[in-house]
Amino acid sequence: MQSTVHGGTSGLRLDWNECATGPSPAAVARVVANAADLHRYPRGLLGEVTEAVARENGVEAESVLLTNGVDEAVDLALSLVDTAYFVSPGFDAYLDRALVLGRTARAIPLDEHWEPAVAPAELARGGALFLAQPHNPTGHLFRSEWVDAAVAGAEVAFLDTTYADFAAPDVRSALTDPYPLGTHPGLLLFRSFSKSHGLAGVRLGALIGTPELISRLRPRQRFHSVNSIALHALAGSLEDPAHRLRLCAQVLADRPRYVEALGSHPVFAEARDTHTNFVVARCRSGLSSADVVRRLGDRDVWVKDCGPLGLPGWLRISVGTHDDLDRLIHELSAIDSARTPPRTAPQRV
Repeated sequence: MQSTVHGGTSGLRLDWNECATGPSPAAVARVVANAADLHRYPRGLLGEVTEAVARENGVEAESVLLTNGVDEAVDLALSLVDTAYFVSPGFDAYLDRALVLGRTARAIPLDEHWEPAVAPAELARGGALFLAQPHNPTGHLFRSEWVDAAVAGAEVAFLDTTYADFAAPDVRSALTDPYPLGTHPGLLLFRSFSKSHGLAGVRLGALIGTPELISRLRPRQRFHSVNSIALHALAGSLEDPAHRLRLCAQVLADRPRYVEALGSHPVFAEARDTHTNFVVARCRSGLSSADVVRRLGDRDVWVKDCGPLGLPGWLRISVGTHDDLDRLIHELSAIDSARTPPRTAPQRV
């Protein structure tokens, strides 16, 4: 992963699950080619890209609403309900946005196997259920039987498939089109273009639902909340499917290397594979995950402490390149050596 600048600090960024290989050259070329039109509102462009996303997902354009990232999508879903249900530990935006908007927030705890510990029948029928599948930060796939039942019982079911493109090929298709929209009028599928398209910087996503549900959300959206740069970038990326395939293939190929290297490193007690573009690793006994993050940050290497997300002791580490992994292991060894006092030779008596 190339060095970037964030908060005034350059370094190796393995904390926000950004793509390691960059956006499609076609996306960059289209943005550059249309830069002289930035004084114009994206009138026809919005419709053009909406139709392209609809074709990509096998639905009509009336079933697609482009959003300014997942946060706007969550806000729109919350505008329909008074209560939000979310998995804990889990992606913090669901809870944060619910609290900001004054909604009642209900947590669904995970058990020791990282599966929901509440039966679907115990969830109230009203409100919105927010599920990431695969889940963040564990990278785990919930049991399909639980997901099916929970979605069927929700007034609004927000199924976040941000990481679905990084699942194994035998399960990817089921994740990217898990439910016929017509079977549940309150189902909203969220598609992200931040990860598998390498477009995190433009903050663009899509809600997919029945035309009736999308028509309820469209008037609640701010005027042109999705800007021209984002739309041109996505249009170019959609014209280059080979880049997306290469990006996902790189993650699938390198993710096991990250798991093996981290799992065998003395800083960690274990590392787990996922269905995403990150892996998770548990710090060994006596090591604080927050302290490891801080010490790595002092060396310009950034990973995510899962403690604030409800998973204490664990780190979430984006899958980068081979060079990124080599540097990460080197810096982990350096901070581990700094913490371990040198052994003294035994005295002969």
